[in-house]
Amino acid sequence: MKSLLDSLKESLSAPRNDGMLHFSQHLQHDRHAAIYMKYGYPQTAPAWGRMFPLVQGTGVHETIHAHMSKICEHYLPEHEIFIKDLLQYQWTGSVDAFAKYDNDYWLLDYKTISGAGMFFLGDEPKPDHVWQVSAYHAFRPESKQSWRTAVIYLPSSPDYKRNWEEPRMIEFTPYSREKIIERMQEVEEHITLYAETGFLPPGPSPSWRWRAKGKTWHLEQRPHYTSMFCPWGSLADDPCGCSEQELISIARLKDDKLTIEDGYDIIVEQVIADIGVPDES
Repeated sequence: MKSLLDSLKESLSAPRNDGMLHFSQHLQHDRHAAIYMKYGYPQTAPAWGRMFPLVQGTGVHETIHAHMSKICEHYLPEHEIFIKDLLQYQWTGSVDAFAKYDNDYWLLDYKTISGAGMFFLGDEPKPDHVWQVSAYHAFRPESKQSWRTAVIYLPSSPDYKRNWEEPRMIEFTPYSREKIIERMQEVEEHITLYAETGFLPPGPSPSWRWRAKGKTWHLEQRPHYTSMFCPWGSLADDPCGCSEQELISIARLKDDKLTIEDGYDIIVEQVIADIGVPDES
């Protein structure tokens, strides 16, 4: 018989294989969406360190709902959206909250985030959050109200300097319903192509940044963060492979001399055009 702790971890890590596409996961990752619709997510035994943030996030949401329901004029938490018969597959998602506060109507999404992650937030929500919450806005229940849309980021740990950041509420203009449907169609086309031909779409693009090591600047290619959480990464017969990506240095800059690793000329040229080169002075 399994130990009590093993049973607890297995229950908490049980995959959500309901056969539906989820706005929170599948608008942003064509590769994972295609594999999920063919195989489903596997039952794995992840380390508690990876599972705990999910448990923590659920607890934070419940606490936020309890308080927001007291201070808002109207508050509807965890509203499920189901999109049937629009495209080939069924899509779903859960809006964290519809709220009326100080005579404004809000569509809200709550995100727990590390203190280090808070440091890197810009003036807009993270791109995958924009897609997710825009979909909620696009398929919200019909009403006469004009809904303002925002993501509330809730720090769950200190930053690099061991300081706690304050929560941030970032309001943004959601993508149009037409753009969301177009993106849903793209995802479904990749799913169909994989099912019929075995051709896997690429995963999300990596990111690039300059990092100083001594007197040399290294242009690093960093895997997309989702590769750290690939559902199939621990399997011996991993059908995805995105977890095998590594952080690599693709170019070096020293004394105004740029050295590029073999095969990365075009990428480096484009990255420099986008983000420039560091000032060595």
